[in-house]
Amino acid sequence: MPQVHVTGVRYEVSRESVASALQHYTGMGLIEARNAAEEAVSGRPVSLYIEDFADVYELADILTGLGVDAEADESDELQY
Repeated sequence: MPQVHVTGVRYEVSRESVASALQHYTGMGLIEARNAAEEAVSGRPVSLYIEDFADVYELADILTGLGVDAEADESDELQY
């Protein structure tokens, strides 16, 4: 299953904006998305599985635009 690896942030990022993007593309619930966003914004590495290959690249692009260091990965190997 493809995934997005989040390794940190480049500048101040809104946790709510990141959580909203995660909810939309991963189907996470609100609390789970907020927790993952908090980890990402805090600079802790996170790997997020997504079922749709196209969504992996879209989410990585959106997160990058928000100031998050995110990379799309089509492999099944968990990095973080």
